[in-house]
Amino acid sequence: MPADQAACTAAVLEETPDAVVISNLGVASYVLSGVADRSRNFYLWGSMGSTTATGIGVAYGTDEQVTVLDGDGSLTMSLGVLATVANADVPNLTVVCFDNGTYGTTGGQPTPSIEFAAAAEACGLPANSVETTNGFTEAYSAASNRETASVIECDVTPVDPDSRPMFDFSHITRRVRDALTEE
Repeated sequence: MPADQAACTAAVLEETPDAVVISNLGVASYVLSGVADRSRNFYLWGSMGSTTATGIGVAYGTDEQVTVLDGDGSLTMSLGVLATVANADVPNLTVVCFDNGTYGTTGGQPTPSIEFAAAAEACGLPANSVETTNGFTEAYSAASNRETASVIECDVTPVDPDSRPMFDFSHITRRVRDALTEE
């Protein structure tokens, strides 16, 4: 049975409570806001394919842990970004790809079958592919403690949670920026 995306998201916040968490449009943001709406959650809207690239930029700007919660559909649209992550040398970045086998936000169409962990490894990144919540928790703990960027591919069951984060782009951006610059 695939991992539970909400439980995996909660594990991210438990393991790295001060991390900036950048979540893909749709399901990843819905789940994250349902687990905990925090000032360091950077919900992206209308951004399919740009979540991991945004994570690289944020990781360059802070020494804090930065975790990207991407989806298989979004990462498929920008698969080359894994090479950029490898070359960027941002040790505080962990990329999570929740693979539910569908474009969950755009109607549930099937996504191509891609082995994201293998693609990351081919780019020179440490990567894990996990299928259970416990496996994810262990892989995330190891990844967030590495001194290099890492990728975790996690098979999850498709969900459509009721929770939705705020739909105010400028407020979300300011909130994250302010949380990172507070002393």
